[in-house]
Amino acid sequence: MLTWLLLLTLPVSAVALIYTRWDYRKDGKLSITGASLLCLMLVVPNLVLEYATRYEFPGNTLDYVGVLVGLAGLALCLAGMVNFKSVPRVFGRDTDRLVVRGIYRWSRNPQYLGWWLFVLGFSLMDWSLWCLAALLVVAVSLHLLVLIEEEHLLRTFGGGYSAYCQKVRRYL
Repeated sequence: MLTWLLLLTLPVSAVALIYTRWDYRKDGKLSITGASLLCLMLVVPNLVLEYATRYEFPGNTLDYVGVLVGLAGLALCLAGMVNFKSVPRVFGRDTDRLVVRGIYRWSRNPQYLGWWLFVLGFSLMDWSLWCLAALLVVAVSLHLLVLIEEEHLLRTFGGGYSAYCQKVRRYL
């Protein structure tokens, strides 16, 4: 089951990323299909983690570190969503203005960084090659998504986004 889920993450991620780029170039925002594919891209690697992980209370230092990293990542992800103040904006459907306040003053991609930290924390709690593979798929997929979104934001906001990129780092 784990092998099939891990193998499924690659085409799901590829289709989601290609569709997202196409949506942004065609309409300047994500369609419901594009947003759904991105959600699927984020969920499938977590299914790998779900099947690869034993659920137990933290028993060693690495488990506790994993819990803290995962909670910090979840908090960062949620903070990014709260700064958007719009569910459609969270899903790339509302692109009327550039958000540069709150957590976005320190990172251009706090939601994706938070999601990666969440998955990293989950992986640390039950380290295995499966967890490492899922973590790598998430990291590569999210980075490619960031590059697609940066291209879209540059096209949409031009010099304003370019100036923002000069002041604020991509991740940290």
